Amino acid sequence: MKGNLYIVATPIGNLKDITIRALEILKKSDYILAESSARTSKLLNEYSIKKKIITFNKDNEKRKKNSIIKNLCEGLEISLVSDAGTPSISDPGFELIKSNQGRFHVIPIPGPSSLTSALSVSEIPINNFVFLGFLSKKTGELKQQIISLKNMGKPGIIFESKYRVIRVIKEIIRIMGGDTKIGVFREITKLHEEIFFNSADKVLLSLQNNVVSGEITLIIGTPIKTTNNPDELREKVLKLLQNYTQKETVDILMLFTDINKKDLYKYVLSVRQEE
Repeated sequence: MKGNLYIVATPIGNLKDITIRALEILKKSDYILAESSARTSKLLNEYSIKKKIITFNKDNEKRKKNSIIKNLCEGLEISLVSDAGTPSISDPGFELIKSNQGRFHVIPIPGPSSLTSALSVSEIPINNFVFLGFLSKKTGELKQQIISLKNMGKPGIIFESKYRVIRVIKEIIRIMGGDTKIGVFREITKLHEEIFFNSADKVLLSLQNNVVSGEITLIIGTPIKTTNNPDELREKVLKLLQNYTQKETVDILMLFTDINKKDLYKYVLSVRQEE
């Protein structure tokens, strides 16, 4: 008999944000796979659920996967939860799910998600958007991801840690412009929930002047096209050349101006030679 793997969404902050169905599934599971046993124990204790918890995270999911699959093939009912929200969305879980191959049932138990929570109150139009999860920690890859986002011409949604969010916003300003509108969602559903929208420049200033804590979701709007005003263009070229190569500078400027690429390349070269 095939077992069931339940992908159970749990609260992203407020412990009351859990469905009746999710509680029923957790209660009947043979055991629960949790990203963090401490975080999950707090939730289970809140609802008097006594179940065995097995840690299952990015550090051990490949090692533990086979024994879990064996249990599922034997007919066990297992719940998978992340620290907060819906599992396998920038969280552990996919390694197990992709190994299904018809050997067990995978059943979603929908519920809270910081992604959908942010989208539901966004002041930035999000009928068509791209979700990027956590951006790369490598500088080169991070720059390319932001350039690619701009090329898509769609708002982007990302998750970011309090340790890297300022660095990411600085790159957004360099590549997409300080006028780009950003939505910041911090500690959603928790006591110190904070949601605000502003230009990237002002968002950066706000975060630099305040202690950043908690988990952060960002919605990045599409950049505002600049004019071909010579003074504005020269200022942008000089600013970009401080952090990017000549070719990268041209590629970024192509996102903001209608100038022919060949002419733009010549202009960037002339500005660089003046310095």
